[in-house]
Amino acid sequence: MTQKMPLFPLNTVLFPGAPISLHIFEERYRMMIGRCLEQGSPFGVVLIRSGDEVQADDPWIRRLRALAGAAGEPDPAQGSPAIPHGIGTTARITDSVRLDDGRYYLVAMGQHRFRIQYLIQHQPYLVASVSYLPEESSDALHDAADVLRQAYQHYWSRLQAATGYAHEVERLPEGVVELTYWLAHRLRVDTQRKQHWLEADVATRISEMTAAIEAEVALLPGVRPPGEYGSIWAWN
Repeated sequence: MTQKMPLFPLNTVLFPGAPISLHIFEERYRMMIGRCLEQGSPFGVVLIRSGDEVQADDPWIRRLRALAGAAGEPDPAQGSPAIPHGIGTTARITDSVRLDDGRYYLVAMGQHRFRIQYLIQHQPYLVASVSYLPEESSDALHDAADVLRQAYQHYWSRLQAATGYAHEVERLPEGVVELTYWLAHRLRVDTQRKQHWLEADVATRISEMTAAIEAEVALLPGVRPPGEYGSIWAWN
């Protein structure tokens, strides 16, 4: 089953169950978000494969350039159309504020993975026909997930031993799939690795994240200087 979905190409990866905060200032995305709010519909967040996140000729960007004293036309080498990866995540707006000048500040929550089947329109923003990707789970994955949980707990216990400080550890989700998305959102790795995890099956996510955490544990000596702990974690 396919569905028509407006797309928001960004230099970030959104996972199901994860929040994202956005400042909507480009006119094309003000229009898109306004329609999503009016219709109560989601939009799709997709990582940019190539191109730019922001259009150089957007009126808001032109205004910023003028305020900064940047004269002349935008550099044609900047603002090239964003080409997205083929798999993204739907985002449901949970909170929003519209400013007097038409900009939005909003918070959205990742919901479902999808695959782009084909693009329906390019202007003023991308709209695609997408199909939702099924989530898998099995008894076999529960054992592997338990190993991942143990690696996570071991990391924090080792960190406490190294620092002498008892870090408050968030409770892990109970579901296997939810666990992998929760950790993928928080592990401090580059966006290409995050995109790989978004596209991967659950078993691959579990295996690779377990290895990443165990590798970090191996780097923990008895004492490390302050500020160097937990380098793979992004508490966002």
